[in-house]
Amino acid sequence: MRPFFLLARLRDSRRASLLLFAATLATLVVAAIWFVNARSALADAYQRLGERNQSLSEAKVREQETRLRVDYANSSRQLLASARAHGLAPDIWGERLINLRQSQMSREETLPLLATVQRAPDRLFGAEAFEIAVTHPDEGLFDPPDSADRKPAPLSLTLRGSLLFQTANDPGAHQGTSSP
Repeated sequence: MRPFFLLARLRDSRRASLLLFAATLATLVVAAIWFVNARSALADAYQRLGERNQSLSEAKVREQETRLRVDYANSSRQLLASARAHGLAPDIWGERLINLRQSQMSREETLPLLATVQRAPDRLFGAEAFEIAVTHPDEGLFDPPDSADRKPAPLSLTLRGSLLFQTANDPGAHQGTSSP
């Protein structure tokens, strides 16, 4: 009976009803403010999480790049050690880049040029591109024209690569290639 009595009294007392309504309204306003603040804090937390995840992925990429650089450095050291073990000292070699594209040359000019890129104990050539062709359809690459009345047509030469040449003498550089 007591709850019924309390409700009857609230109905009869306007002041008590307004106080109960004001307290309920104040509680609702406080809950709404708390909810808005909690929601903005959640959005900030998600933003910080996204930034941290981005930083983490960038750090992983940098770590992978660093590992690749370390592997590259170790590989370079092994290659240098292997070169020295086989008698090649990198500090006594120079490099010249050769880049001829579709150059027209006579056979007499082409022969000495090709001789310079021929492998020898004091030079090595690493070709990236090599192409030699005749420019006249009646001529062969290895057979010059027999006609005495006409000069041979030029050759078309494409040659691109690195020519490594010895800049200093190293007596141990060519083991097994010296004659007795």
